[in-house]
Amino acid sequence: MAEQKQTDELIEQQPEKKSALRVIVHSFFVVPFLIAVFAVLVFLMVKVLTVEPNTARDYLEHVKIGGTTKRWQGAFELSKILSNPKMVPKDERFVQDMISTFEYSVHEHDSRIRSYLAMAMGRTGDQRYTPTLINALQDNDFEVIASCAYALGLIQNSAGFTALSSIADHEDAQVRLQSIIALGNYQDPEAEDIFINALSDQEVNVRWDAAVALAKLKNDSGRQILLDLLDRTYLDSFPNIDPFEQDQAMLVAIQVIPNIIDGELESILIDLRDNDRSMKVREAARQVLTE
Repeated sequence: MAEQKQTDELIEQQPEKKSALRVIVHSFFVVPFLIAVFAVLVFLMVKVLTVEPNTARDYLEHVKIGGTTKRWQGAFELSKILSNPKMVPKDERFVQDMISTFEYSVHEHDSRIRSYLAMAMGRTGDQRYTPTLINALQDNDFEVIASCAYALGLIQNSAGFTALSSIADHEDAQVRLQSIIALGNYQDPEAEDIFINALSDQEVNVRWDAAVALAKLKNDSGRQILLDLLDRTYLDSFPNIDPFEQDQAMLVAIQVIPNIIDGELESILIDLRDNDRSMKVREAARQVLTE
């Protein structure tokens, strides 16, 4: 009987020991862990809510003092943020800081830094950057020259127009393309002969944008090229152009068609409105036809 009683007491004590162990585990491990996780979550939420986004000045500072990767990324972000007029600093100090940083970037091995800075200046639309961009058209890097041409086309200064006209026959196709696009932004009849010459350029993109630029001036010399741009079969012959890029090319052509519209072009627009696979293209054609 005594042995049975001891056995019963041991059995009763085991659940009590397990229960006590469970309390210890919860008290010293589980609960502190949950508290720590909660504290981390609160900290992250507060940080997300209180951290302010980088400004144009912050990104410019990254370009000036950051590492190699951070510099070109800073220039890239700067070119994006300055496309928003609300984010563009207007003070003279920032403008001069941008110019000096761009001029110093001529020593950079990574041409992306200089190219993105040029685009950033252009996207501000600020005339004060024009002389700097014109001077940079003498750069040895064709990518930088193309970026400066792009930027001058956004600022649309008269001095920029003259400078762009002088490089419209540049040896590099990308420079020629950006020059034609930039000159097209001016919609100045003085560039008409440049666009007409570009219709026979060996680079197809240059020909396309020259035709668009001429149509903006109500000149139908590039009419056949615009007809090609509205033809899916023609665009399909370029394997490097994906469906999205096809749509974009067609939308650009449709936008300028009203300036040179005739019976044939109207018929093509009607067909696009009713049958094209892209809803954006169909809507653009519909809008032109109802104007």
